[in-house]
Amino acid sequence: MCSQIAKPKIAHLILAAGSSSRMGSPKQLLPWKNTTLIGYAMQQSIALEELDTYVILGANYDLIKKEINDGLVTIIKNSNWQSGMGSSISVGVRTIQQSSYAYDALLISLIDQPLIEVNYLQLLITEYKKSTCDLAASDLGDRVGVPAIFSSSLFEELITLNEDYGARHIITKHKNSSIIISAKEKGIDIDTKEEYKALMNNTFPK
Repeated sequence: MCSQIAKPKIAHLILAAGSSSRMGSPKQLLPWKNTTLIGYAMQQSIALEELDTYVILGANYDLIKKEINDGLVTIIKNSNWQSGMGSSISVGVRTIQQSSYAYDALLISLIDQPLIEVNYLQLLITEYKKSTCDLAASDLGDRVGVPAIFSSSLFEELITLNEDYGARHIITKHKNSSIIISAKEKGIDIDTKEEYKALMNNTFPK
């Protein structure tokens, strides 16, 4: 548990560095609503108040970067993206720590959870601010995971990540001293063409 800061300064790290090997094409650029998956994730983040948005890219960096209006976000490049999601989180946290801002917490989310929208992210932030916990994570039904907010006291643990399991084991480690918010039926990951088509057609199994 932690003694929570009244108005914590929060950074938002959107993970978008993967190669989309199961999709067959960069899923970051798949159409979604009036934009793309990565564009939509950025829209939701920018709509949040008092939040700085960072996007971490890796595979297909040049292709994806040119599709991003980076005036409202900070782009981070993970040259070691092949190592997996943990590597992207580590690079992202290191970069954010080196910025001119001293952040009190970090929100981590994925670009391939398009049903996670601004209202849910705002709820997660609000509940985190109200609590005295170092971690607020999402109940995804079959697991607890991201989107999640990590206190700066957990930054060093995030930096040590270097495998393809993201922050899952850190969330599990601190689960008993965390606030958990339900994101069931919202936190659906899109990994394949079939899943993407099902979500577009509103036929994804619940």
